[in-house]
Amino acid sequence: DASSRVRSLGQRGIADGSMHRSSLVLRSSRNLWSPSLPPPHLLPSTLRLPLSTGALRSLSTQHFKASNTVHPLLPQKQYLAMEREMADKTGRQQNHIWSKDELDSALATFSDKHVPETLSDKVMHGFMYYGLYHPFNFITGYTHHDPSPSSLVWRLIVLESFAGVPGFVAAGMRHFHSLRALERDYGWIHTLLEEAENERMHLLTCLSMFQAGPVTRLMCIGAQFSMTPFLMMIYVVNPKAMHRFVGYLEQTACETYHNVISHLETPGTRLHAEWSGLPAPEIAKGYWKLPDDATWLDTLRCIYADESHHRDVNHTFASMASDDPNPFVHMHKEDAARAWKLEQAQRLLREHRHGSSASST
Repeated sequence: DASSRVRSLGQRGIADGSMHRSSLVLRSSRNLWSPSLPPPHLLPSTLRLPLSTGALRSLSTQHFKASNTVHPLLPQKQYLAMEREMADKTGRQQNHIWSKDELDSALATFSDKHVPETLSDKVMHGFMYYGLYHPFNFITGYTHHDPSPSSLVWRLIVLESFAGVPGFVAAGMRHFHSLRALERDYGWIHTLLEEAENERMHLLTCLSMFQAGPVTRLMCIGAQFSMTPFLMMIYVVNPKAMHRFVGYLEQTACETYHNVISHLETPGTRLHAEWSGLPAPEIAKGYWKLPDDATWLDTLRCIYADESHHRDVNHTFASMASDDPNPFVHMHKEDAARAWKLEQAQRLLREHRHGSSASST
C-alpha cells in the first residue's frame, strides 16, 4: 500500500547516504586530521576503502604523490580519466540530509580539534581564538555556563553572516585563478560554494526565528567589509592558511552549537525555559527535510552537524596541495540523490494522507 511504499522509499533514501559520513573514523588523541589524509568517514562511497583491519593498516598518512600505497585521494590522472563524470554538475549545491545516527555521531565529535603545527597554523589559531572568539564572547555577553537566549540571538546571526563569507571568497579566488591560469580547479569550487550557501541558509533559518536589531545589522556589515578583503589577501598569499583559519572558525562554531544544544536539553537552564517548546521554522523543514513536528532543537542539531562537516573539510583542504583533486566532490551527487528520494517519500505520504482524508469525507 502507499504507507509501506513511503516507508520503504524513505528508509532507502536514508540508508543510501548514511554511510559516507560515518563508515570509518580515524582519530588520535592529539590531532584528528593527519597532514594529508581527509577524514575517511567523509569520503564518498566511490573512494572509501573496505572496513577491514587490512584496509585500516593499508591507509597511508603520506601524501599520494609521495606514496606507493593505495590512497583515498583521487590522483590527477584518474580525475582526468573521469572527465565526463566530473563535468556533470548535477546536484552540486545540494546540502546533506542528516539521519539520526549521523547527527549523534557528529555531536560526539564536538571536542575534536586540530593541533597547530606550522607557523601559519599557529598564527591563524591565535588570531581566531584570541583576536576574534574571546572578544566576540565578551561583546555578545555569551558565557559557556548557562548562556542567556538574548546573548545567543545576535551571536548566531552575526556568526552565520560571517561564516558564509570564506567559502564564497575561496570559490571566487579559485574561479578567477582557473580563468587566469587556464588550468583546472579539480572540483574544489563546488564544495566551497555549497559551504557558502549552507552557511547562508543557517543565517536565514536564524532570521526566521529571531529579529536582527540595528547593532546586529551593523556588526554583520562591519564583519563582511573588514574580513572579506582580509580573507582574499590571505588566499592570494597562502590558500592553506585561510582554510586552516576556517577550520578553526568552525571549531568554535561547533563548541557554541554543542553548548547551546546541551543547555537546551537540560531542564532548569535559561535556554530550556525559553527555547524547548519552539517548533522548527518552515525553512528548516524544507532545507533539511525535517518532519512536520520537528522542533527548534532538531534544527540546531542539523546546523551543528553542518558546521562539523565544514570543520573537517577545511582542515582537509588546508592539508592538501591546491591542485589536488577534491575528495568530497562525489558527495554532492550522493546528497542530491538522497534528497530526491526523501522528497519523493514525503510527496507520496502527502498524497496518501490527502487521499485518505478525501475518502473519509
